[in-house]
Amino acid sequence: MKSGADEPKYILGISDSHLATACLLKDGEVVGCVSEERFTREKNQGAYPGRSVEFLLEHENIRSADLAAVALAGHEAMNPEWFARVTRDDEYIDEYLGIKKKSPIRRKARNMGRKLHLSGEAGDKTLTPNEERFRKIADHLGIVKNSIYIVEHHTAHAAAAYYASPFAGEDLETVAVLTNDASGDGLCATWNTAGPRGIDRIAASPSAAGSLGSFYSLITQYLGMRQLEHEYKVMGLAPYAPDYGKEKSYAVLREMIAFERKGKDAPEFRWKVRRDRFRHLMENLVRHRFDWVAGAAQDLFEELLLEWVRAGIEATSEVGAERRVALSGGVFMNVKANQKIAVLDEIDEIYVLPSCGDESNAIGAAYWFHAEGDGGGRKRPCVPLKALYLGRGTSEEGVTRAIEGTGVGGAHSVRHFDDIEAEVARLLSIGEVVARVKGREEFGARALGNRSILANPKDFRVVSHINKMIKSRDFWMPFAPSILARRVGDYVVNPKGLFSPYMMLTFDSTPLGREDLSAACHPYDGTLRPQMVENSYNPDYYRLIEAFEGLTGIGGVLNTSYNLHGEPIVSSPEDAIHTFENSGLVHLALGQYLISKKPTASR
Repeated sequence: MKSGADEPKYILGISDSHLATACLLKDGEVVGCVSEERFTREKNQGAYPGRSVEFLLEHENIRSADLAAVALAGHEAMNPEWFARVTRDDEYIDEYLGIKKKSPIRRKARNMGRKLHLSGEAGDKTLTPNEERFRKIADHLGIVKNSIYIVEHHTAHAAAAYYASPFAGEDLETVAVLTNDASGDGLCATWNTAGPRGIDRIAASPSAAGSLGSFYSLITQYLGMRQLEHEYKVMGLAPYAPDYGKEKSYAVLREMIAFERKGKDAPEFRWKVRRDRFRHLMENLVRHRFDWVAGAAQDLFEELLLEWVRAGIEATSEVGAERRVALSGGVFMNVKANQKIAVLDEIDEIYVLPSCGDESNAIGAAYWFHAEGDGGGRKRPCVPLKALYLGRGTSEEGVTRAIEGTGVGGAHSVRHFDDIEAEVARLLSIGEVVARVKGREEFGARALGNRSILANPKDFRVVSHINKMIKSRDFWMPFAPSILARRVGDYVVNPKGLFSPYMMLTFDSTPLGREDLSAACHPYDGTLRPQMVENSYNPDYYRLIEAFEGLTGIGGVLNTSYNLHGEPIVSSPEDAIHTFENSGLVHLALGQYLISKKPTASR
């Protein structure tokens, strides 16, 4: 492992929980970050992200010997076998939730303290889970185990939020950093202060007492959807609920969980129903319509989260934090709640880490070790995140090879354009839907133009077309727009002038926003979840939207992730072609090529 003063300092960050992810830091800057699911094509792929690690080293043209350290997120990692069963095995889920009689497998499946038994020439040996995690990394990279360091789960969340934010890069005064998720290393939430001297935790909430993230996942399961995957569907459904129905369901849900402060430094979410919570829902929500339950859950979730955020800002301000807040943890994937937080009077500036679930802990672990891993406080600066195009790229050679190798040209039209952006803009302007795959793929849950399906945001007909022919999305789920940054004021109500380049906040729409971006608004409440596009973040994509604006006067496009339902976002050119041929898409802009299906009698 290299440690010379003149050598670039590389740190590999790893999250080996669900949605396993690897991140490579070079002298404090994220130069690559990708999740294992993009390679295996298994959504939310867990365990050690070996292929992601190999890609990052190859892309940066370094070897494992060039790494200064490996930063591993969390003292515990979610058992991937348990995760697969609890999200996809209906019989096991019924046991896990207590609907059916308990069995030994329910009691043992998530026991992270169990020993792992190995046999070999050296004789039998038992390893703790962490020893097994270290062994996998060391064996794969050919490094010694003492170069691998664990960064506690919520420390990684806090480090990702702070060091990725513009607050760290500007060396401003102390800011508040708040983390909140279902559970990690025994905690579900923390309050922290952060500044030039590093991150200091001032309070934490134990997940065993109660967890806001676990509450929302419980509701997701109750509504027949997958926990840790479909919570966003509950959020999208919530606005449809009428007040009379929400109030009825809210009366039941508010008896399940509360937020309490046992003194200023002891914040706690508390389960009021201690056991058989799923059965409690089954018995007390009989004849409650599904939208009532979703709306009530979102209301209670927002109410408790806002109470916790206000208390956290108060506590951090007492030890010097300014009115700037950075947020991370899976709870903050709830963009509707983020909108409520952003407008709080107590906050002047807010930064929500993009794709802030456990996948981002690979970034946080690497950031923290670079900045603070020597134990002496912050001594090395980190480079804040900007554009998230951190994964695999699409070279001209790679695209040509994929087109030739798949034989897609035999069945479809393949044309090369010197200015593919102008051609895509033209197609969008006449009502066509186009998938776009170009440049490096985005890190995280949001497609930001390089692995996207694009459409005219004013043509509401494209919503049913995309849903029926490509995405198979639930009927109530909204799409989102990519908006030129200079046109944001035309389309969204944004009194604080917040910049949201990652689709992590919703905003109320202006009348023009509801008109020009009607297909990319929430159909019921008219909110928008925009990607505000700066030219410096993605010049080609910015130019495409500008070309569309020149043809239509509309400064944005509808943007949704390019994937089939239940699959990860496409990654390679081959993935892009496979998805194109197995969907109702007519056009795929792949690099500088436009692949179009030839007209048939049915079209």
